[in-house]
Amino acid sequence: MAAPENADRPAPDPRLKVLKKFKGRFLPRGPLRDRHRELMKRWESGDDHGGVTFEELKSLLTDWRADQALRRNPKAAKTEA
Repeated sequence: MAAPENADRPAPDPRLKVLKKFKGRFLPRGPLRDRHRELMKRWESGDDHGGVTFEELKSLLTDWRADQALRRNPKAAKTEA
C-alpha cells in the first residue's frame, strides 16, 4: 500500500546526504571552517540553495576527513606523504 504514496514524492536531493554529515560536527578554525560557512550562506540564501553543487560539498567532506585523519595520527600521515 505504501508504493503509490512514494510515487508522488520527489527523489531526495543527493546534496542533503553529504550536508547531513556536517551536522553537529566540529570544524577547526581555518580554511575548512571558512569554506563551510560560505557554502552554508549560499545554501540558506534561497529556494535554489545558492547554486551549491554536490561536488563542492563532496570535496569539502573529503578535505575534512583528510584533516581529521591527520589530526588523529600525524606520524602515519607523514609517512604516507
